[in-house]
Amino acid sequence: MQVEIWTDVNCPFCYIGKKRFSDALATFDHADQVNVVHRSFELDPTAPTGTSGNVIDHLARKYGRTPEEAEAGERQLGASANEAGLEYVVTGRDVGNSFDMHRLLHWAKELGRQEELLDALYLANFADAAPLFGDAERLVQVAVDAGFEEAAVREVLDDPIRYAEDVRQDERQAQEFGVNGVPFYVFDRKYAVSGAQPSELFSQVLDKAWTEAQPQPLVVADGEACGPDGCAVPQN
Repeated sequence: MQVEIWTDVNCPFCYIGKKRFSDALATFDHADQVNVVHRSFELDPTAPTGTSGNVIDHLARKYGRTPEEAEAGERQLGASANEAGLEYVVTGRDVGNSFDMHRLLHWAKELGRQEELLDALYLANFADAAPLFGDAERLVQVAVDAGFEEAAVREVLDDPIRYAEDVRQDERQAQEFGVNGVPFYVFDRKYAVSGAQPSELFSQVLDKAWTEAQPQPLVVADGEACGPDGCAVPQN
């Protein structure tokens, strides 16, 4: 079974949702047969590359709130993250263009290490106040600290064409599905879940998608047969 998850590193609900989904998958009986693929979705593809802004100021401008209201919202998100067992820095974080991060995630996917890099990026963004966006050296260091080779990371980042079409293809697919927010989960291209839902809901959908994906025998006729308890012998 395949589960595709559209996310963006800027998105706190993606960070929280990943943990809740992972918790559900950890208790799923067939977890070793589930292929999880993380797809690209940019929350703000118009954000200029090489720059970053304070997340509180960004939220206040975007939603017409005061800085105090934006910070209160971040504290609520922080509480939800902590409840899920995650670290969350309320103030000091930044926001910015995530295109290069998505390119790196496609590269990591080819290496079979997409989960490792995504976890590292989430922690660098949400559990550390040091700027992440617009700082190529910080991005390289995050990847290196996660166990990736520095030269290979720089090679991807230095070539803006590499994996760019993969990112765009993910985004086109999201448009076809009508995705207008993340996280967005698609199970075997049959069931979809939007948002950072509770782990219990993810467990239910995993069970449902798995059950329906298994081939069911077609009974053409039903008659006398033997079973574990023996054979029913007709009585004269």
